[in-house]
Amino acid sequence: MVALLVLPQAYNPDEHGRRRNVPDEKFRKTAEEIAKRFGGGVLWRFEDGAPTGYWWDRGFLYQDELAVIEVDIPGTPAARTRLRQYARDVLLPRFQQEAIYIKLIGPVEVELVTVR
Repeated sequence: MVALLVLPQAYNPDEHGRRRNVPDEKFRKTAEEIAKRFGGGVLWRFEDGAPTGYWWDRGFLYQDELAVIEVDIPGTPAARTRLRQYARDVLLPRFQQEAIYIKLIGPVEVELVTVR
């Protein structure tokens, strides 16, 4: 199963409506943690032409330029629970968000080609 963790490249607006970019270090740290927990992953960042996400919540339309972390996880309830807990306990506060969007796709067939 593939999980896509959709992350904003800027924090939500402050009380003055200003947004600050999320530091690159937070994306790197997240990718490293995902690799340690699930064996690897891909961080998709876009400098120009980043995908734009939209979320309607309580009468307000949020709009974010996005980054995505793609990770293969076992298709088990336990793996889904670990990923949800990680998103709630780590990603929500790290990226200062009200929600983290995770898309699960699967089952996915994967092949690893090596020199051995």
